Amino acid sequence: MYQDPKRVRTKKTVYLDEYEDGVIVALSNYLGVPKAEVMREMMMKEAREVLGVDLAGLTHSITDRAG
Repeated sequence: MYQDPKRVRTKKTVYLDEYEDGVIVALSNYLGVPKAEVMREMMMKEAREVLGVDLAGLTHSITDRAG
């Protein structure tokens, strides 16, 4: 099914309070994408910034689709 088995996404749990979840739900609704995709994009963006990894041009952000 997947060419690279390391790319298979498994379910992980993120605990949010109602206010945090509301922000994610609102952004998800605004962008028209699933909450998981919003969360994954946000986490990977933050990780790249913290690690100093510049992948500009290699990946497209979900916010690119909203505009």
